[in-house]
Amino acid sequence: MLRYLSGRYRVHLGCFADDSIDRRQEGFVRQFCHSVFFARGCPPAAKGPGPAGLFGFNRPLRPGRDAGLSIWVERIWSERRPTRVLALCAAMAPYALMRPDLPARRVLDRSDIDGNPWGGESATEQWRPAQGIWRWLRTRELRAMLLLDQHRLASWDASLLNSAPAVAKLRRLLPEVAGRIHHVPDGIDTVRFSPNDGRYPPPLPFGGRSILMACALDGPADVDAAKWFAVEVLPRVRAAAPDCRLILATRDLGSGFPPPTACPGVTLATGVRDMRPWLAHAAVVVAPFSLPNPRPVLEAMAMGRPVVATPGALGAFRDQIEQDLWLAAEPADVAQAVLAALYPPLGTAVGRAARARVQAYHSWEAGLARLDAVLEGRAMPCVERTRPMTMG
Repeated sequence: MLRYLSGRYRVHLGCFADDSIDRRQEGFVRQFCHSVFFARGCPPAAKGPGPAGLFGFNRPLRPGRDAGLSIWVERIWSERRPTRVLALCAAMAPYALMRPDLPARRVLDRSDIDGNPWGGESATEQWRPAQGIWRWLRTRELRAMLLLDQHRLASWDASLLNSAPAVAKLRRLLPEVAGRIHHVPDGIDTVRFSPNDGRYPPPLPFGGRSILMACALDGPADVDAAKWFAVEVLPRVRAAAPDCRLILATRDLGSGFPPPTACPGVTLATGVRDMRPWLAHAAVVVAPFSLPNPRPVLEAMAMGRPVVATPGALGAFRDQIEQDLWLAAEPADVAQAVLAALYPPLGTAVGRAARARVQAYHSWEAGLARLDAVLEGRAMPCVERTRPMTMG
């Protein structure tokens, strides 16, 4: 982002930096900025819980200010008179709103809001007891947050969210500021994550086709997803394609969450620092998650791999990418989708379409172009939606 913005603007960066940050990283950042101020320590939090703090919507209402950063920002406002001001989190919002007497286009990044509070219940909420009470509390909480948001957004020329459903929902709920709410999706480095051109040797010395699970085993939800696929889906796949193996690649295997290595056809690889060689040689990438985990799915799509995902894995990105992968929920349907993706002409075609989708709408270039349009006050086209590829 800094590299992109520095080619179009004179960038003055004020931010918080942890005391343990590598000073070489600070030097790298400085080369893109005309001036920089690093406030040491964590951003000061608001005192007392806000009304939106009960269920995790705990964005600070009045974040405290760092004295040194406040002085630096005041000097930038007075001496440089910036015409574009971008706050990348709620903690930085007070600094962007300083000097309201000076004309500037002020933009707030609100990507701390995900799709779930706006688009229905997640998989983990569907089984909660006393659902009526839960929904009532959740609705009450959301209304309180919306009243605050309507007041807070009035000070901004534009606000950004990385979730398209959240943007649509928020525009309906806050019609007074709907025209100032914009969708700028998270970006994938499509140069780093690009189709294999022969630079990645096979990471495992065995033949056959590999089915790669699209994330590291760093929590119980990932391990549960791996177990479900290994027990419920993989035997169905291997009955028709016995040369296939499920690959579980992870950097560090957490204690207390044993993966299903005892299941036939499962291979565990630890110490993996770079997933790209594994993605490059995967015949199919699977994302059998019940909780949203879209980033590894987007990375696999960027590398041109055919992907089979459960609906819960895509989270707020489902409407944007579901047309270029297979969606399935039941074990038999997931197995059927994997077998379809293993068919080379179809799998290759879907992989190409998946990369094209990521390049067009989820690459760094696409996201930064939308950010540039917001900063300049230009209209942005909506992302079109086509019919998804589903099984069952």
